[in-house]
Amino acid sequence: MVLGVSIVGLAITGCGSGSSHAASPTTAPPATTVPASTTVLASTTVPAPTTGAVVAGAPTCPTMAQADSALGVSDTGPIRTGIGGGGILCRYTGAGGISAVAIYAAQAATVFAGMVAHTDDKVTGMQPVSGVGNGAFFLTAGGRSVVNAYSNGSRTVVAAQGPGAAAPIEALARVALSDN
Repeated sequence: MVLGVSIVGLAITGCGSGSSHAASPTTAPPATTVPASTTVLASTTVPAPTTGAVVAGAPTCPTMAQADSALGVSDTGPIRTGIGGGGILCRYTGAGGISAVAIYAAQAATVFAGMVAHTDDKVTGMQPVSGVGNGAFFLTAGGRSVVNAYSNGSRTVVAAQGPGAAAPIEALARVALSDN
């Protein structure tokens, strides 16, 4: 439970810019026509791109090959799910269980600063780890490891978790940062 709170806490605290503003009227986007035979799913499997390059501002999941290499196991995935604050959750399922990484890429400077301020999740006692982005913190408890990390250059924050030791989860976080 504590590990889930770490990632959810990072995601929730980073979603606001810290300022308040009055609501302004918005215009709905133009309507699009979807064929009757199309089914829209909340989670979709994302085909592996030929490169890890990202479109400016759009977060991208590490490919299955990148995840397999980082985690040291054969996985299925990624299953990509949009999450609040403009992020994505990338899930990989392997023999050891489910590993996942939440990615918030190209955040506004104020949002990024707020997210970075919470990457160490003081509540759970996360410890600093070097070699992952410009800053990273990890915790292993209950057979799962969590790594929160960030990159100043791209203003990207990631929160990775999975079964077992921290090293493979650190590697997954590192790949997610390098792709975004």
